[in-house]
Amino acid sequence: MPTIHKERKNPQEITSWAYWLQGPSIAALAESPYDLIVMDYSADGTDKKKFSAKDISVLHKFDKTVLCYFSIGEAEEYRFYWQKEWKDNPPNFLGPENPDWAANYKVKYWREDWWEIGLRPYLDRILEAGFDGVYLDIIDGYWFWHEQGVDITSTADDMVKLIKRIADYCRAKAGKDFIVCPQNGLGVINDCSLVYRDLYLKTVNMVGLESLLTNVHSKNDQKYRLEIAKEIADSSITILGVEYIDEQEYPAYLEQVKTLDFNLIPYGSAPDAALDTLTNFSKYHQSQK
Repeated sequence: MPTIHKERKNPQEITSWAYWLQGPSIAALAESPYDLIVMDYSADGTDKKKFSAKDISVLHKFDKTVLCYFSIGEAEEYRFYWQKEWKDNPPNFLGPENPDWAANYKVKYWREDWWEIGLRPYLDRILEAGFDGVYLDIIDGYWFWHEQGVDITSTADDMVKLIKRIADYCRAKAGKDFIVCPQNGLGVINDCSLVYRDLYLKTVNMVGLESLLTNVHSKNDQKYRLEIAKEIADSSITILGVEYIDEQEYPAYLEQVKTLDFNLIPYGSAPDAALDTLTNFSKYHQSQK
């Protein structure tokens, strides 16, 4: 099992990052100026085109820290674990399709069958390829199940339990420096029990946040997210931010980042949020350093 490359930067030393999920190019990422890369385990999301340990080692030779995107709160039809018969005879963990993302289905993430069928085999692929960590998506799935009538403390506690289980599983195999970075779902630390709040803060190394400063849901929501982001940053957890904006908006975005009362590592991606290319954001970010 590949272990963490000790030469690369730890989460506190990282100053730049890039987010490229669809069709990422190993060569382009290796030659890019970014310290940290978030990418899929596969060029097209399928097992057939999964990246090998040799591919990831190329990025390591260029001193990149590489996190693998991993949806833990939804099942995706194009992943290796998906079975055709689920359409007519869904497993007990499978919930409704996401109306905003076709072929993505909410899951009862606390169930053991989801761990055994979807999560553990996926983590094994991530570990086999030698990724430095995981970038966990659909943390806010805990809120979805609360809206379906499940007690919010229970759904939040179960999400933190899953994050910890993933961390323990990966660190036991790849070493204690394996990075765990949840994306969004900040409210989980307020909605869970105090013991699980502490567990979250002790377990995660980084947190990724989408649309924190632009395209915000509401001013109140933004204020709430900013307050929790500062709490998390004050716990020595690295904050990654990504905004889906036009290139001409990058300078204004970087000015906004400067006004924050906590450290945030910014990235600007295309407005369609397809995450299917590497943008010119580094040019603007480096000019401000």
